[in-house]
Amino acid sequence: MFSNKIATRVLIGTLLALLMFGCGFANKPLHLKYDAEGKPVMTKHYRKYVVRDFITKVNTIAYKKNNTSGPHFLLSPIQKEIKEKYGPPSYISPSWLSQRGDYVIEWLYWEKGLMFQFVNRQLVYEGSLSDKERVLVMYGYPDDARIYLLEGVGVRENFYYYTMFGTSQKTFNFMDGKIVGNTSFQ
Repeated sequence: MFSNKIATRVLIGTLLALLMFGCGFANKPLHLKYDAEGKPVMTKHYRKYVVRDFITKVNTIAYKKNNTSGPHFLLSPIQKEIKEKYGPPSYISPSWLSQRGDYVIEWLYWEKGLMFQFVNRQLVYEGSLSDKERVLVMYGYPDDARIYLLEGVGVRENFYYYTMFGTSQKTFNFMDGKIVGNTSFQ
């Protein structure tokens, strides 16, 4: 009987602490920029980690083929609006960490060439589907990548995909998300 009271108090204390301090990353405030009229400015989020690492070494999938986009009651009002307007997305990304520290989920509409990014189920970016996202859908995360910040020019990214023997099979070169060159060695 005495141990049940202690266990109950510990459980209630834990629940209160979770409610007071949040349950992980879900309640993290968004980092939005606003224009002169006070409206949020849509800013694209970029992955903090593009290359397969210890965690993503086995699972290279950057986007999953989608049929429903999840139960309708779990979607935010803006997600419901997008789904009603365009239908279910072609691909959905698993949650990934952005360079800003936000956990992002992307909806891709392959045929329409559209991409929507959500943080905490709120829309943070709406734009066109880039070549980089298309390569990530087709090939997954690269085995290796080189990223160069070219001052005044943009971001240059080189993705390398290897065969099982470690030789480079495909190389994609991007400049601000657009393919500027690709090489296949087969």
